[in-house]
Amino acid sequence: MIRTYNYYAIFNFADDGINVSFPDLPGCLTYGHTLEEALIMARDALALYLDGEPVEELPPPQTMPQLSNPNDKAYLIKVNIHY
Repeated sequence: MIRTYNYYAIFNFADDGINVSFPDLPGCLTYGHTLEEALIMARDALALYLDGEPVEELPPPQTMPQLSNPNDKAYLIKVNIHY
């Protein structure tokens, strides 16, 4: 069985790269040097995080997060998990 999950990630654009965090998933963090790399790493981090959690315990995804930092941008990250 395959389940599709969509969670927003916050990409913080810094001078040395892009830090990525998922507000709904504590501890789900990653990093990339470029936007392309950060998007790939975000998908990988989300898939690994969700694969290790029981489906019943996953928090529901929130709507688009409010951003207060001008260096932040939200991206909706989609992954398919095989159960």
